[in-house]
Amino acid sequence: MSNYEIMILTDPKFSVEELSKLLHSVLKQENTKIEKLERSELAYPIKKLTHANYYLINTKSAPNVLAELTRILNISKLVLRTLIINLDTEKGMKPKKIKPKFQKNFTKKPNTNFSKDERKPFVKKADSESSQQSNEGSIETKANEKKSRPKKETIEVKE
Repeated sequence: MSNYEIMILTDPKFSVEELSKLLHSVLKQENTKIEKLERSELAYPIKKLTHANYYLINTKSAPNVLAELTRILNISKLVLRTLIINLDTEKGMKPKKIKPKFQKNFTKKPNTNFSKDERKPFVKKADSESSQQSNEGSIETKANEKKSRPKKETIEVKE
């Protein structure tokens, strides 16, 4: 059994006795406390009504009983709106911390594997250089061959 808080908006014609009779048909009277808050003007009309009565109900019951209560309240024409909150689960709720989507850590961590004395200087490998140069050279020579192809010349022979 959990603790629940129920907020109900009713038609101003609906009395406290009628509401308590409706609630006690489902909920136990010992575990239910009904408190009439006020009659107030609504922000927007609900079912063509501009005023409503607010009721706050605190109860301790099982979830299946509350499912039946919601069904009965939805059937009733004089109940405008309801809100049911499980207080046991709401107490443990903590707001989520919002993290930026693209947060990067820009601090550079030192490399602890080597000390300054043990570091090796960067040296280019000769094999990779020569193979790159030969590949580049072959590409350049092919391009030059295309450009510098000899033109066909006609040779005149004089006799």
